[in-house]
Amino acid sequence: MNSPRGALPSGVLPQLDTFAGALERCSDWGWLVLRSENRLLLTTDHGVSAVEMAAGIAGEVQHYLSVRMLAGPVLVLPSVAGAPGRWLILTESADEASQVNLIRLRARGALTHRLGTLVPLPPSRIDGGGVRWLGEMPATKPFLPPFSAVVAALRAVTETAGSR
Repeated sequence: MNSPRGALPSGVLPQLDTFAGALERCSDWGWLVLRSENRLLLTTDHGVSAVEMAAGIAGEVQHYLSVRMLAGPVLVLPSVAGAPGRWLILTESADEASQVNLIRLRARGALTHRLGTLVPLPPSRIDGGGVRWLGEMPATKPFLPPFSAVVAALRAVTETAGSR
């Protein structure tokens, strides 16, 4: 779509407002967020990490955490080339996590994003589509579950799944 020089294509202004609002809100929470063209990138640090896993198992983990009142925010990544989507469960810092917990997650197909990793935040666009929150964007600084709780939840749901 071509537009006259200086004119923005239809729909661009709301997108810019959305980026600015999301950037401001996340910054207010004390998160370090960078803007790069059509992406907002959360820098994991001493306050926030992320555990990435396939959407199906992540849904079970989130449910497990939810019934124990430990559920926190989740980022939903789009499906790519027919592969199932992935979710990022935001947690307290995993920087001090034991190596055995990192290995346990990796063995179950989960990736841990720790100190200095950049993860996309909504309304970022990546290959396959847009990143979104599971549910609404939190209005206030969200509760982040302990990293160890996510490790325990993943172990519990995968051990239960294996015994079915």
